[in-house]
Amino acid sequence: MRPLRIGYLYPKVMNLYGDLVNIRCLEERCQRRGIPVTVAEVGLGDPLDPDAFDLLFIGGGQDREQTKVADDLAG
Repeated sequence: MRPLRIGYLYPKVMNLYGDLVNIRCLEERCQRRGIPVTVAEVGLGDPLDPDAFDLLFIGGGQDREQTKVADDLAG
């Protein structure tokens, strides 16, 4: 079985609500069901290939951080 590929976008700037726990929960739930899972973090300035993932996750952030992320995504 191919692993579920999760892209965790901007974890260092978009983690206002402790969103890493959501990623850990997804990993745990997959593991309990025998679903292999991989998580790759994508930060500011990193290339993003959306086709490389089955699911993209982005946490919450302050307005300033959201602007940085929006600019990075637009690039």
